[in-house]
Amino acid sequence: MRNLLGTLSLIAFGIVLALAIADLGIRVANHWFPYFYRSDAYRGWGLNPGAQGWYRREGRSWLRINRDGFRGPDYPERKPPGVVRVAVIGDSYVEAMQVAEEKTFTAVIGRALADCPALKGRRVEAMNFGVDGYGTAQELIVLQRKVWAYSPDIVVLAIFLGNDVRNN
Repeated sequence: MRNLLGTLSLIAFGIVLALAIADLGIRVANHWFPYFYRSDAYRGWGLNPGAQGWYRREGRSWLRINRDGFRGPDYPERKPPGVVRVAVIGDSYVEAMQVAEEKTFTAVIGRALADCPALKGRRVEAMNFGVDGYGTAQELIVLQRKVWAYSPDIVVLAIFLGNDVRNN
């Protein structure tokens, strides 16, 4: 009986030790390869709010996902006076994980519009609502559930014919 208890104790200790090592390995791996996506009840998946880290798969860029689950800074829902808001909805071309945030075409649109003489004296907020793999059905859900809350003045639907029709 004593031998059996000793053997069972060693087996239990080995299992606990293996689980502790696996847990440590997962924590270290998540530090270097953060989870940028999570499941979403309405859209199927989306970006993980608050996630941040280096993206290194098809480029190299620092990513920070805002509280709403999109790239870019946190914006107040209530639009400040004198601000023109542009919401850009799309797939991976809009999300643009492969490049730094200031190089995404949403950011470029914001800077270009800020220099527009017709908008003189107004600040432009170009908001990135892109998520990799989305088709227009998911983009419509984003528009209804997220974008309208920010009272955009302009909504841009970015379409890539190479896969957007298939993604529907």
